Amino acid sequence: MNRSAPPHALFSRICISTAFGGDGAGIFPYTLHPFYRRLLKAVRETGATVFTKSATRHPRQGNFVPHNPLTWRYIRRLPSCGMLNAYGLTNPGVAKVAPAIRQACEAGFRVIPNFYPEFAKGLEMALTETLEVVALYRQALGPHFRALELNYSCPNAAEAVRENVTQALACTRALRQAAPDLALVAKVSICHPLEFCQELEHLGVAAIHAVNTIPYDLLYPLGPPSPLAAVGGGGVSGGPAFEVAFAYNRELRPKLRGFLIMGCGVAGREQVQRYLDIGADAVSLCTLALRRPREAAWIVRRYAGGG
Repeated sequence: MNRSAPPHALFSRICISTAFGGDGAGIFPYTLHPFYRRLLKAVRETGATVFTKSATRHPRQGNFVPHNPLTWRYIRRLPSCGMLNAYGLTNPGVAKVAPAIRQACEAGFRVIPNFYPEFAKGLEMALTETLEVVALYRQALGPHFRALELNYSCPNAAEAVRENVTQALACTRALRQAAPDLALVAKVSICHPLEFCQELEHLGVAAIHAVNTIPYDLLYPLGPPSPLAAVGGGGVSGGPAFEVAFAYNRELRPKLRGFLIMGCGVAGREQVQRYLDIGADAVSLCTLALRRPREAAWIVRRYAGGG
């Protein structure tokens, strides 16, 4: 792929984001559920784009550890097809997930890796690790590596947002110079100013993906404290997050000229259509794929086949 390839050649109208795990081929034990397996089949057959769950350059243990039941409390269900999580970026590192992504691609999935640059290590180290990750994915994925999603989502703190914006722009600029053939997707937070997305577009990202989960305290500023307050409150996805995410995307759309993937809060086909009605080029599904995979499969077959 060269840099001039149109975004619609990379992204289907419906995308699956994180709900198929770190390799993009499905999360165990969800894969035991017949409707989730039907969703996997629908995604393969339609060629729907899959964004993996975030990986870091090196293994990272966050709050949630799959083999430790005591940590399962960091992922909780909410009403209206909602979910609250403080997963904490648990992952085995890019060197391990890259071969698994290759297998998923060879099995028929259209996978785009998601990478989280660890800016907390300092910008220079984060840039070094990001370039190492690109080299690892090139080697492991070969022709399957056409795009990379960068997870620039940040915590709900003004200082952290300002620092995150500066670092993210520097990372994007460095990648554009080092890998001009690679299509970049920037996944942003509702905490980011709209101008940040405009600057990313100016730097040449192929798509903006808005938004990630909504911080619990931002969604419920007057409500009871988060049950995950001890680990930062967590992020809300699914139905309870939709109206806030929708308002952000509606305001963002006229400020961008390029490809915009709208997401967060989709609990069914109605929310997909509402995003499309305000100009989404694509809509991403996450919590819906885990909570209501039968509905997600219907949406994928209805909208993604011509993507």
